Amino acid sequence: FGQEALGCAAVSPPWISMYVDGCEQRLHTDAWHGPWAYVYSLTDWENRKFSGGETMILTPNTLDYWRDFSSKEGLEEKSFVTEIEPFFNRLTIFDPRFPHGVREVKGNKDPLGARIVIHGWFTDPSPFIDGGLDEEVATTALNECLEPMYEQLQTIGRAIGVLTVRITIDGKSGNVKSALLLSNTLVPDPADFDPNDTEDTVDAVERVVYEALASAGTFPPAPGGEDTAITVPFIFE
Repeated sequence: FGQEALGCAAVSPPWISMYVDGCEQRLHTDAWHGPWAYVYSLTDWENRKFSGGETMILTPNTLDYWRDFSSKEGLEEKSFVTEIEPFFNRLTIFDPRFPHGVREVKGNKDPLGARIVIHGWFTDPSPFIDGGLDEEVATTALNECLEPMYEQLQTIGRAIGVLTVRITIDGKSGNVKSALLLSNTLVPDPADFDPNDTEDTVDAVERVVYEALASAGTFPPAPGGEDTAITVPFIFE
């Protein structure tokens, strides 16, 4: 899943956490571990005997509060924080640059009825090639297709984050059959913000990358005629 959907080749060693009465996790960030964090719940949420335990993530509007501020509108907590209930077998994946935490658990001291989760990070973003083309052949052809894209990215505003795209190469003709945007954590680089830009920076970067891959030049045909899927994470720092 990490390779195919996020463009990450590995996961960090998993941690398991148990929350009983009084346990919480204060708001924090931990982006240095990897571009995506995950929480996999083993909690019997439907039959819980406690309150709290939700994963909390600050919303984008909270982190950019003054941009859309209105003195005529009152806001409540749900406008500032996204809460995710840890239902059993739920996998939650999020950008660890966003401040996040766990609401305090109250009312249960029995470990068997605790909030229990496995959590960690998807790491090592790198291209993933699956199909008929040899990895070296596919990589060489891909790099040639991307050179014009890198030049075009220099002409638009900067963004920071990871944008992951998958292209499918026709095994017989070598043409790009499809391009799919899989995941996106891009935000405008605050050091490069220009209020006069007519196009949103993230939209512009996404457009340039997508168009470059969707219209990429012809790849070599696969020896056996099998299609090839190439998942590429683009890292903007």
